[in-house]
Amino acid sequence: MMISLKKGGKMSFIDVKNKKGTADKTPPAGYSTWLDFWEKKKGKKATNCEVLSCKGKADVGGHVIKSGEGSKEYILPLCYSCNNKPEEEIFKAWDNDLISVK
Repeated sequence: MMISLKKGGKMSFIDVKNKKGTADKTPPAGYSTWLDFWEKKKGKKATNCEVLSCKGKADVGGHVIKSGEGSKEYILPLCYSCNNKPEEEIFKAWDNDLISVK
């Protein structure tokens, strides 16, 4: 099985946290939802929550930040439960599943 890597990097888990206060943010023009934004940028359908320990389905495109990185926002397919984790709760996801908002 071949796994493609971007820019010579290796696939790795990273620590991320929910970014609160983003419920009123609208996706860029041409995207119906943040999940639609993620799917079009990744070129694949979001089916599962991308939190490593979760088996839920992808309900929303959740705004997350990398733990310790500051305020740079990313979109990650999340189930409703994981999207509502407390802001200080850290969870793991694949680094290459994050799509930058900017």
